[in-house]
Amino acid sequence: MNFKGIKSKLLRFKRIFTTNWVIFVSSHPRDDTDYYHSGIANMLKCGSSKNGFATYPCLGCGQGQHKVDFSCKGKYCP
Repeated sequence: MNFKGIKSKLLRFKRIFTTNWVIFVSSHPRDDTDYYHSGIANMLKCGSSKNGFATYPCLGCGQGQHKVDFSCKGKYCP
């Protein structure tokens, strides 16, 4: 599988949590804790510049730069 396919699946997974997390927590009050909220918030920020990033020079031409976003390394993140 190419990187584009993986990225689209991750975005789909995040979209499910973004739209349904509040509904889930309201119907399952046991899971309405800071522990779960912080884990889900980290998972939603994963793979974006919010967690930080590194830039690397292009090895082919040496002119361009590639930005690589850090992952959250959390247990909620696929």
